[in-house]
Amino acid sequence: MHNSCAPTNNKIRQGDDWLAEWVPKITASQAYQDGGVLLITWDEAEPQLNCPLANCPIGFIALSPFAKGGGYTNEIAYTHSSTLRTVEEIFGVPYLRDAQNATDLRDLFTTTL
Repeated sequence: MHNSCAPTNNKIRQGDDWLAEWVPKITASQAYQDGGVLLITWDEAEPQLNCPLANCPIGFIALSPFAKGGGYTNEIAYTHSSTLRTVEEIFGVPYLRDAQNATDLRDLFTTTL
């Protein structure tokens, strides 16, 4: 969603169209049905008056049979390193760089490993 291109020449429409095509395919997959997770996140925010250095909250959606659901939200500050830490915990591998100090995503789910 950074740049627009053909056929829509609208970066937001392009992102919406991509999600509309791929999210149903992913959530219908056996891997997802067997306890998978689909994480949809934006990679940056536009600068705003209340966060002029573009260190603003960004969109993040966790889809999973184990997600809390029901419109659950929280006020926990996650970073991209939170996603990395969570994946590292799932696979039992050492933390890379900032992930060792990041908050994992376990609060978003009804069950943990």
